[in-house]
Amino acid sequence: AMELWQVPVLFSRLPMFPFFDLAHYVASVMALKEQRGAVEVSVRSPIACWFSAMLYCFGGSVLSSLMLAEPPIAFLAKGTNILLASSVWYLVFYCPQDIFYRCFAFLPLRLLVAGMKEVTRTWKITAGVAHADSHFKDAWLVMVAVGWARGAGGGLISNFEQLVRGVWKPETNELLKMS
Repeated sequence: AMELWQVPVLFSRLPMFPFFDLAHYVASVMALKEQRGAVEVSVRSPIACWFSAMLYCFGGSVLSSLMLAEPPIAFLAKGTNILLASSVWYLVFYCPQDIFYRCFAFLPLRLLVAGMKEVTRTWKITAGVAHADSHFKDAWLVMVAVGWARGAGGGLISNFEQLVRGVWKPETNELLKMS
């Protein structure tokens, strides 16, 4: 019989790719599509829309890389993840009849995807703490900050993402109004 404290350990050992990563990308890109003006940007400037989607999907990696003085575009080296996230972006924004979006907007599927995304978030926080530990031994504050940035990066860099889309709302900054 498994004890309650062993459940997070069990989830942390599950392989993230492709199912949990896919759920993260679906939830992130759907959140982007639900932003005011995002659909218009997807028609007017697909490249800006794609870049915004990649910031939503990989914002934690970008932010934690900046915090650790590493190249913020290192996430682009993971070609399989970029291809998967780009495929999800294409399906969410350009699928005929909006079938892909409407399918995942169905509440039971949306809840499943959200739950899987939260499992991915715990894995990202753990990876961020371990990554910071490899650079700064015993600097617990740095580890917490990088773990936080890795787990909540998409929301933290949302102002930059809004600039990419041509809509900047500083009052929506995650640091000022945390969810």
